[in-house]
Parts: sequence; C-alpha cells; structure tokens
Amino acid sequence: MDDKKTNIILQIDVHHKRKDWNHYLEEFQGENIFQSYEWGELKKGEDWKVLRILITRQQKTKPIPILLAQVLVKKVFGIKIAWCPGGPILQTSTVEVLETALKKFTEKIFSENIFNLRCNPYIENTSDNKKIFTEFSKPEYTLTSPKTIIVDVRSEKDFLESIKKKHRYYVKQAQKHNLEWKIYYGSEASQNFLLVYEQMVANKQLNFDLIDIQSFSKLLGNTKGGNPRVFCLAGIKSNKPIVACIISLLSEKAFYHYAASSKQARETFASYEMIYELMKELSKMGIKKMDFGGISDDSSSAGVDFFKSGFNGKTFEKIGEFDISKSGMKSYLFGKAIQFRYKK
Repeated sequence: MDDKKTNIILQIDVHHKRKDWNHYLEEFQGENIFQSYEWGELKKGEDWKVLRILITRQQKTKPIPILLAQVLVKKVFGIKIAWCPGGPILQTSTVEVLETALKKFTEKIFSENIFNLRCNPYIENTSDNKKIFTEFSKPEYTLTSPKTIIVDVRSEKDFLESIKKKHRYYVKQAQKHNLEWKIYYGSEASQNFLLVYEQMVANKQLNFDLIDIQSFSKLLGNTKGGNPRVFCLAGIKSNKPIVACIISLLSEKAFYHYAASSKQARETFASYEMIYELMKELSKMGIKKMDFGGISDDSSSAGVDFFKSGFNGKTFEKIGEFDISKSGMKSYLFGKAIQFRYKK
C-alpha cells in the first residue's frame, strides 16, 4: 500500500510526557486505564520497560491520532517479550488507514527485536474489526477473557430498580447487618484492602497478583474535580473491614480492579451491598460508566459471572488477544511459556 496515499506518519513519544500521552489517549473511544501513562510508570516498578507508540495521520494543520499503544517490554533469559494490555487502540473510518497503521506498528515492534508481543485491544468484537486483525496469530492460551461488563452509573434509586430481582434481594439482606461504608485513599486504601484480601486468601486458598496499590494511587493523583483517582471502598464491621474493592478513575469511567471478602461478608451478602454503595459514590463523583472487569467466556467462573451479570450491565466483548511475532513458532512457544507460568 502507498503510504503517501494514506499520509500516515509514525510518531514515537520520545519525550514521554504524561500530559501529551494522556491527551491523545482521551481522543480514542477505546480509552482505558491500562493504556494510561500512569499504568506504564507503575509497571516500571515491576521491571518492565515502556515503549509508547503513537501513529497519526496528518490532516491540514494538525496530526490526527490513528493508533496508540503502550507496550510493556521485559527481557527473560535474554529474550525480549512484550505485553500490550488494553491495546493497541485504533480509530478511523477507513479500513486501509487502519491496516497501514497496524503494518507500521508491527514494523516498529520488529525493529525493537521483540520475540513476541501479546496484544489485548480494547476494541469491540465486530465482523469489521475482525477483518482488520486477520493477519495476526490468535493464541490457544490467553491471559484474559475477551468479555467484560460495562455498568451505567445511575442514581441509587434507578440503579436498585435496574438490577436483577435476586441481586436486589441480596442488597436488602446485606443492609440488615448495618455495615459502615468508608472510602480510603493512598496508603490507607492499600492497608484496608490487604486486610480483607489476606483473610480471603487464608479462607478460600485463593490468590491473585496485585499491583502496588499505594504507588498506583500516587501516580494517578486526583481528577480535575479534586477526587483521588484510586480508592478503596470498604464495608466495616466491629471496626474491621470485611469486604473491599479497589477502583481507579479515568475521565468519566471507573475501573473495578480487585475485590475481596471475608467469610463473614460472604455469609451476609456484603459484596452485593458494596456494589450498591459504590454506585452511589461514583454518581457523586460524576462518573458515567464502570468497567466491572472480566467474565468468563466458557462458564469457568460461574460464581463471578453470576455476581457481575446480575447488576444488569452490558456485556462488552473485545476481539480478544493476538500475537505479533515473526513466525508462528515463536508465537506458539510464547503461548506455551505463559501457559506453564499461569496454569492452575
């Protein structure tokens, strides 16, 4: 394809300015917290290097962003592997422009001598979008589910009326136990969530990797309205948290990162009341939608799926993970390596 015809210009965010990167991110419909400048900085603390790629199309006096990708790169046994959570994200009405942008993106990845890049675009699974990614390898083993739940943030009355009858019942049952609901920020957010998380690990033998919540809170800072962009909502009983979740904010959207509950909380349906209380708080903050996080596409997490789906959000199915690699063998070996690393 003639690049002059489509007038695509590849730009690398050489200066790594937070304001510039996040400004471009806001222009994409697929804007998400995992492509934010702050998420990349957080991952630097876990020994990832960050490669920020912006592809634009020059139109008259200003460049129009077409593709944005924050790529995390790490050397393992001398081999560069990479992960692009929530990206790349793309936008344009012309398929050939997108195809050219993806070609340039691939060339840049190859120029960095990356063995395999696993991508997880925040892009809806439609027939048109599928066509754009047909040339890339689809892995047998994936790290994430392509499905998530997007919940509209409403007033407490409207929200309660909108959820499924059984969930509404559980909310009302939980309210009988008179939990005190508190929001924590910074180090207190981390401390209170970990108190509940450690109880859950001990009781359920369940464990998952956590980010450094305190560092993430510090990096994200406050919204334009002065609200901290990372917080913990916790339900308190006898002066101790028994249920909690970690939330981050990006523009008018909230992201539900983690939740934990004690045995007492599970017996009293406290997690259901927590979502009700969370909606009240997000509404006060002017947040419009919440990404509730993944649900399984194979019924492997029936309990989680039931819980999240019952709040009557919309299922958003992404196109799913794909690999960028110079050979199918490299993609296959990368898939086997992560399957060995994360298998249960």
